[in-house]
Amino acid sequence: MADEFTVRKAVRADCKDIWEMFLQSQAMLDVTPEQVKFSKETLQRDGFDCSPPLFHCFVAEFRGVAIGYALYSYQYSAYEGGLEMRVSNLFVKEVYRCKGVGKLLFEALIEKAKQQKIVGIEWMVFNWNRTAIKFYENFGAQDLTITEKVHAFRISLSE
Repeated sequence: MADEFTVRKAVRADCKDIWEMFLQSQAMLDVTPEQVKFSKETLQRDGFDCSPPLFHCFVAEFRGVAIGYALYSYQYSAYEGGLEMRVSNLFVKEVYRCKGVGKLLFEALIEKAKQQKIVGIEWMVFNWNRTAIKFYENFGAQDLTITEKVHAFRISLSE
């Protein structure tokens, strides 16, 4: 089965699948669709209808069906002195977890970052998500809350 998983760059037609998987990921956090602040149309506009796109995405498939995705963008790192990749969301449908799909998606992100000479990759993980934390630690990721003694902050400007 593992050799039937593929990862590819997302295309505009994937927005419906990405959107549905995003809603699944939010439901796991007890977020209802009504609470989500963006839409499938926002995905289409921001990822495929503007230049440059505001985000990029990889889609994982099993026999031609989308089963996961990794959505990312770029930001400048004054700390590192170059562009870094910012992973907004990595999600794999529950039935396909622990089968190597997340690994394939994350390896695609790492490979893309290396090709573009990106200085680092950053993302956030809920502190209760021990499975995800262990997954990323297996790639050599460092928990910046511990190693750099930093906390992430956000000011929401959307209504």
